[in-house]
Amino acid sequence: MSFESEYRDLLIKQYWQQPKATAEIELQAGTWARVFDWLDSFPDEFDLDLATGDRLDIIGRIVGLPRLVPFVLDKIAFGFAENPNARGFDDKFMALVGSAPFLDKFEQPYTTLQLNDNDYRFFIKAKVSRNAGSGFMVSDTEISIQDVINTTFDGAAYVVDKQNMSLALYVSPIYDLQRLRAVQRLGLLPKPQGVRYDIIVQAAPGETFGFSDNPNALGFANKFDLAAEPGGRFAIKVI
Repeated sequence: MSFESEYRDLLIKQYWQQPKATAEIELQAGTWARVFDWLDSFPDEFDLDLATGDRLDIIGRIVGLPRLVPFVLDKIAFGFAENPNARGFDDKFMALVGSAPFLDKFEQPYTTLQLNDNDYRFFIKAKVSRNAGSGFMVSDTEISIQDVINTTFDGAAYVVDKQNMSLALYVSPIYDLQRLRAVQRLGLLPKPQGVRYDIIVQAAPGETFGFSDNPNALGFANKFDLAAEPGGRFAIKVI
């Protein structure tokens, strides 16, 4: 049974066989059907896992997250072959040879990133997770700071409370630096009010040097005792 036929069947008895009455109610019901179908499409169109394009932009505006992220992408400049973001000299005989200008020392080394739908969807989920999180470092009943960090970094990071109103974030060296920079630029790192992130370093749990109060850190190695715990390498500060 169609939307129009349901309304047509509601006509009172004296109009059942009247073609004009039937045509009028079907015309009006057809308009209502289009509105109904449009409203009925909202759950799918604005499902975060399914939305694309302008619908994803609307969700981003609702949670307060822009699609453009300033100062994230490394600029392409003149440099040497071992640098993937560098280009060499121009070749006047080969127009297709990649080249780039020198980078000014006072110039911002990063440029704006426009997130594609997949990346934008990931960052929206991270923002929602941050908005819903609590101020607890770890909690059995609330969404904790560490829970949000695990969601945002796919389990490739952990956070340490430095006990001085600051936090330290340790991110696996395999995590993409540009994505890490975008997370920081978009303000997606969870923290209690009045607390700051003092340092962000590339350091995988159980690989880098640290002190005994950090269960994820390693101490010094012992070259005279090969059976002792291996020493940790120094972490690399990235932000």
